[in-house]
Amino acid sequence: MKPHIITLGCSWAFGEGSGYTEGMTAEKYESIQHDPEICYKNGWRKNLVDHFGFTHTNLAEYGSGNDRQFRLAKRFFLSKTFQKIVQSNQQVIVLWGTTSLNRYDVWLNAEQHYAKVLLNNVEEDLIRFGNEQDIFAYAIKKYSYNETARLHELETNIMHWNQFFQLLGIKNYWYDTLSSYDYRIRPKNFFDLDVRNRSLVSVIAREHKKITKTKLLMPMDDFIYCQENGVVNEYSLHPKKPYYKAISNYLIKKLEGVL
Repeated sequence: MKPHIITLGCSWAFGEGSGYTEGMTAEKYESIQHDPEICYKNGWRKNLVDHFGFTHTNLAEYGSGNDRQFRLAKRFFLSKTFQKIVQSNQQVIVLWGTTSLNRYDVWLNAEQHYAKVLLNNVEEDLIRFGNEQDIFAYAIKKYSYNETARLHELETNIMHWNQFFQLLGIKNYWYDTLSSYDYRIRPKNFFDLDVRNRSLVSVIAREHKKITKTKLLMPMDDFIYCQENGVVNEYSLHPKKPYYKAISNYLIKKLEGVL
């Protein structure tokens, strides 16, 4: 029976922007930016599924923060869908990507659903839009957000879910997506935890440097490098299709070493 892989993470796991092609207009890009089929076909998840022969459930969402992923995971692992997977005696593998600490998942009364709250450009958005979501974001950033506290909360959740999956006999693995955080914890199921620049941003920056044989005279932030060298698209700053392929190659190699 084929193993079943469950993926969690943000837009880089969802595959956002992977349908981008050179010269595409902003209008055309926006029309395919979040298309689920295009994002799956051109992102990295399909390559993993095809390579290992997995069946697959995806919980990753574009714009999703760690908070939302933890909430969606709790809902999924209590669901009848997950119960059916367990009852089928399939091997279950969880691949989970951390994302930005300044993303929140909050219930909004005005809209009667959970909303993704990002703490980028909150002052400008409050003046421009001034809706409940913008007010909430402004208040969080001004009165609550603390990067150290958020990182410690992420560490606690990682250890909690490690214990949860271990009790269920599920193999689970973590990777950093946008930033290589300086964790106090050292779980063995975290890919390249001892590597200083381990995020997927660093993975694709290294791939470009390898292909182009680029040697930097001065250190440069990997995300800035990706922007300046066309590794990510100019509209949403997501990896172009060849670099989603590089991510899949990286994750396939990591999973081959542990499965």
